[in-house]
Amino acid sequence: MNFQTISKQRKFVLISSAVGFISMFLPWVSISILGYSQSVNGMHDKGIIVFICFVSAGLIGWLGDQTKNLDRTMWMAVLLAGAIAFLLTIWFYSQATSSIMGSSIVGFGVYISAIASIGILASAYLFKSPADNLKDGFNSMKKTIEGKIGNSGNVTTTSSTPSTLIEPTSTSNITDEENITPVI
Repeated sequence: MNFQTISKQRKFVLISSAVGFISMFLPWVSISILGYSQSVNGMHDKGIIVFICFVSAGLIGWLGDQTKNLDRTMWMAVLLAGAIAFLLTIWFYSQATSSIMGSSIVGFGVYISAIASIGILASAYLFKSPADNLKDGFNSMKKTIEGKIGNSGNVTTTSSTPSTLIEPTSTSNITDEENITPVI
């Protein structure tokens, strides 16, 4: 693969995803109590979902015809991955800054993750194909999901309650007393 022949959209999605991937292993929060400090990276709690979003955006940018922009379905998937990563990073930031103890410091990994997710969103949206828009993208994703699931529009439902109760009939000559097995 030649990095110079990749479309701008895919190139910047890949770069932003790689930066986001690296940010997951950088300090996201540092806690300092009585001279003892501990740092935690982004691979905890909501950070795992953010990590999955960065990896999925990178894989989508990597797969397919590299010289062309992303098709509508993959374009929407990248936008959703970037948006989820950004929202979860902001949520993590808001929780880390409202600490009860007041001794937690937000690490630079959170800021880099937010910048990388904005980079994914911006590069996917700004370098999109002229025919792509959000409404058509959602419709394309909907059709793809319905195609994978099957004909979800033609599902018929049946009632689990029978309309009439019919007493069961037995065709064997075994009496109820012979059917009982003792429990030991």
